[in-house]
Amino acid sequence: MRFGLVAWMILSGFLAFSGPAMAQRQAVAETPIRIQLKWFHQFQFAGYYAALEKGFFEEAGLDVRLIAGGPTIDPAHAVMFGEAEFGVGNSTLLLDRADGMPLVAVSAIFQHSPFVILARRDAGLETVKDLEGRTMMAEAHAAELFAYLKLAGVDLSKIQFVDHTGDISNLAAEDPSGIDATTAYSTTEPYDAIRLDLPYRIFNPRERTIDFYGDTLFTTEAFLERNPATVKALRDALLKGWAYALSHQEEIISIIMEKYAPKIDRLHMSYEAQTIYDLLATELVEIGYMSETRWRQIADVFVEAGMLDAGFSLEGFVYVDEEPVDPKYYYWIATLALIAIIGFSLAHRFWRLNRRLREEIFAKEALRVELEALATTDALSGLANRRELSRWAHHEISRAKRQQDDLALIQFDLDGFKGINDRWGHALGDRAISLVADAMRRSLREIDLAARVGGDEFVAVLPKADLAAANRVLTRLRGELHTAGLVSDDGSPVAISASFGVAVLQFDDRTLEDLMHRADTAMYKEKEAHREVARMSDIQLGVA
Repeated sequence: MRFGLVAWMILSGFLAFSGPAMAQRQAVAETPIRIQLKWFHQFQFAGYYAALEKGFFEEAGLDVRLIAGGPTIDPAHAVMFGEAEFGVGNSTLLLDRADGMPLVAVSAIFQHSPFVILARRDAGLETVKDLEGRTMMAEAHAAELFAYLKLAGVDLSKIQFVDHTGDISNLAAEDPSGIDATTAYSTTEPYDAIRLDLPYRIFNPRERTIDFYGDTLFTTEAFLERNPATVKALRDALLKGWAYALSHQEEIISIIMEKYAPKIDRLHMSYEAQTIYDLLATELVEIGYMSETRWRQIADVFVEAGMLDAGFSLEGFVYVDEEPVDPKYYYWIATLALIAIIGFSLAHRFWRLNRRLREEIFAKEALRVELEALATTDALSGLANRRELSRWAHHEISRAKRQQDDLALIQFDLDGFKGINDRWGHALGDRAISLVADAMRRSLREIDLAARVGGDEFVAVLPKADLAAANRVLTRLRGELHTAGLVSDDGSPVAISASFGVAVLQFDDRTLEDLMHRADTAMYKEKEAHREVARMSDIQLGVA
């Protein structure tokens, strides 16, 4: 009986709050709503077209008009100067707000920014640092890429920046403009480069764990204050449009080709659509999700790059959907507070049980982390094990082939390692393995992976490295092994040497094993050469 009374009170309180809230609908703005897109019409804005053409905006009482953008159009300025009520921007909205523009981020459509730097695949233009002394096209709202360049150690004063033409054919070596690189979207320009037969490289901020939001719907504080219902209605209709576009891809592509971008072919937009799925991250969060915590992390990147003051406040920047509460229902607050007190007294009985449960969960999580480390790491060397090598290399090979990028693999094993174990014992052999692992860490780049795949067998996978770059890494590694400083228990120096093989990714390679097979063949040729030198030395010394 007592439980039924409490349940009735809870239900009554819920209905008192939710009933009027659901029934109350403020009028949306009656004037047409203009949305400034950040680029030309393409699948990048599929959710907007779907919301417009399938009537979702109209159902919400909104008269919406989409305005095409381009490389010289800054949506933030368009919205601030009254040319549009909403805009589609990127994470540089933070910098605009710091400059005095009272902008509000309403919904982050892409969880990962598609902004990358696309460079011509020239010799001497292998890393992002090599952009120094080059000419680069940059669009009006590419500040997040400037932050990436700064944090990568690039001197921006040594890059000649020119206005973006919107045409990546300027990257062709024979083009008189002399353009070497351009700001780009990973969803479109790589396709254009492939179609134009332009060899290219991609420098992606996410490779340095710089991960921004992309294509964020925004408005101004003033518009939000005057039209809160309009902002909510437009956001909800847009997210409904994106959900429709993702489940009706071909239909929306046909609409775009017919009404918005007749010059873009279907294959191009299909490519764009597939790459956009990764940016939306719908398997992790709902479309349009954003958090103040993530925006703070993005702001911290700008602070680190010296582009934003450390004391920058996010107050008022992140849109919060708040339903107004009718004052007459404050009575129910007291009622629900009483129910909460009763519930607390009941919940107190379970406090100790919950505490023990949390401790068990924390212990299991710590065990999971430990087991995960054991599953991916070689215990003796601390390097990746064969399982982690296979997983990581599969991802890098797929990425390199998709982006037409370089990738190399170095494989080696130690010369005479069995003799070290036989003469001085396995303890010294273990120290030798540890020294080799340290030498690999000092020799390889941050983006490389070092792995131990057997007793004295090691592999290094080098993304974005051609044969020349791989040989430079190999030379450093030989030098490190030569000076490793292995000493036996009796103080005798013990030399560490190795035989190496190098392989670079080829067009028909499919798996890690394809690369390892060629590297292994080259390694054994070198090992046989070492043995031949040793035999010739023995003959000269009169050894039978």
